[in-house]
Amino acid sequence: MSPMNNLSDIGELLRTQDNRCTDQPMFIVERKARDFGYDAEYGDGFMWVNEDDPERMIDPENDEELEGLSWGEDDEDGDDHPAGWYRCYYKDRWEFVTACFTEQGCKDYLKTNGHNLHGETSIYADGSFRNEEYQRVRRALMEICRPEPTTSNQNQGDHR
Repeated sequence: MSPMNNLSDIGELLRTQDNRCTDQPMFIVERKARDFGYDAEYGDGFMWVNEDDPERMIDPENDEELEGLSWGEDDEDGDDHPAGWYRCYYKDRWEFVTACFTEQGCKDYLKTNGHNLHGETSIYADGSFRNEEYQRVRRALMEICRPEPTTSNQNQGDHR
């Protein structure tokens, strides 16, 4: 776990972290989600789906699983496909999981809860343009850790 034990730790990270060329970013954890049912022209790829058990799918890249199937049936395009299986096209998209003030907050989240996110994950720096509420809270967190300014005359007494 990171050493973010209090608000001043978060404020210090806000002041010192790489903002990925984004003004006042909020860091977002995303996971890749796959939506099925697209036409072949619009899909990112396809999976072989069992006609009797649609939850059972085989990636066409998985040669070991495909070897055990009987092939030779022609589909509507005239292509061979395994008996009892059909192509189902999909598109992948990034889905919001959570937002954090710091990139370290996202890393900590993934370390703690990443096992519940199946598939690929990503940390994205999104802007907070015109989000005054978020920007105010962010600035307040950075002020918590800012050291008090000192002057050279403090604690020196009066030298008249």
